Amino acid sequence: MGVVVPESSQFADGGRLSWENATAVKVVIRLPNMNFTDAPTLAVESVMAQDGAILQVAAGLYPNKTTWLAYGWYIRNLQAYPQTYDWVLNSSKPEMGNANWVSLSIYLSSDHWRYRVEDLSTHDAISGEYAFDVPPALKVGDQEVFAFESYSTSNVVFASMGNLTLESLDVDGRKVSGGWYPYGSWDTTHKPLFVVGGLNPPSYISLGESENMTLEWGYQEWASPEQATPHNPILTPIVVVPAIVALAITALVFTVKRRKK
Repeated sequence: MGVVVPESSQFADGGRLSWENATAVKVVIRLPNMNFTDAPTLAVESVMAQDGAILQVAAGLYPNKTTWLAYGWYIRNLQAYPQTYDWVLNSSKPEMGNANWVSLSIYLSSDHWRYRVEDLSTHDAISGEYAFDVPPALKVGDQEVFAFESYSTSNVVFASMGNLTLESLDVDGRKVSGGWYPYGSWDTTHKPLFVVGGLNPPSYISLGESENMTLEWGYQEWASPEQATPHNPILTPIVVVPAIVALAITALVFTVKRRKK
């Protein structure tokens, strides 16, 4: 599942978001407690530039790895088939442990878009530039800024994950406090600019809002239809899809399919 932030979303200080004028997008997350995965599993930040290109940076856990590493991609044309992914960051430090606090940032500096991944628990970080011809403005619309994404279809991978927590989502240093919505399965009431993932996600993953206004993705094995739902459920489930599947939602909404490492 992912979090979509539309144009004119509300800031905590009472202002309103303008994507066209935004120059820095940052999320602070707490990684889940996952000791293994049988397919790439990602906590990924994404933005769409004014020309339709996608910039992404992520903390990812890959098979045969015990720590999360940094990844990044540039996708020039979402309508292209097959889609072309340009790697900007691949299996990079910082090595991030389970349940560590991490920040993911995409920001403009001297008219060039840059990325930064920092493990807030150790203060180790990596930063760099998207070395492509990308306009210095983001596209106006509904941007799916953060998503929990995986190619695994095994519930065993997620059974002990605890929670993936989104502590804050800031644009130009101002916290987004309202207007956002979750997105994962088919939704005819919203039209995000792009979609990270695609198929209806599995029933054992939930996305909920806690009492302190943070968002939490977690494992929820349903024992029976009568079982109580999680606290303040927003949407069950999240997007966890096989690698070869993604779906176009409408002519103006495209799915980001991720290429395997």
